[in-house]
Amino acid sequence: MTRDPKRWSVLGAAIRDDRDRQGLTREQLAEKVRSLGGQVTARSITSLEAGTVPKKRPKPPTLEPTVAALGWGQGWTDRILAGEDPASVMRAPSQESGMASRADLLELFPAVRKFGRTALLLGAPERLCRDLLHLADEVVGAVERSQYDLAASRPHAAGEGVPLDDAARIDEAMRGR
Repeated sequence: MTRDPKRWSVLGAAIRDDRDRQGLTREQLAEKVRSLGGQVTARSITSLEAGTVPKKRPKPPTLEPTVAALGWGQGWTDRILAGEDPASVMRAPSQESGMASRADLLELFPAVRKFGRTALLLGAPERLCRDLLHLADEVVGAVERSQYDLAASRPHAAGEGVPLDDAARIDEAMRGR
């Protein structure tokens, strides 16, 4: 692991910028880390954001739990410390290509569910939270159905339309027959 103060400074700035972007104070981020089982204080987050180079260990023990609470992917800190630009590291693969996959959608789904449960605990009306989860389920289902629709509309050979028997089979499969 690097001991280059410039790289640690870049990492610290990326952590601070992401925390600010999410509208969290250091104390709120520390609380979020603790709620996920980590041990961190607002003071240790200040140290991370300052880019303090660890003296004894390759990384401070508070680093990974803190960035995980921000939603960073595994290995992002290593990539930034290796010299990669934080903006390119933190850009999701679907943003880089302009494409999104079903896996991208399903990866976000647990966060939507957690959002609904947290909102309920903070006093949001139960009906709204239930509706949120129901709508999220519907969105996932609609995406799955649209993928079958695309397959049904794709020509099977040059100049051919969709054979009616294929469209009917796909429709039946979607309706669970």
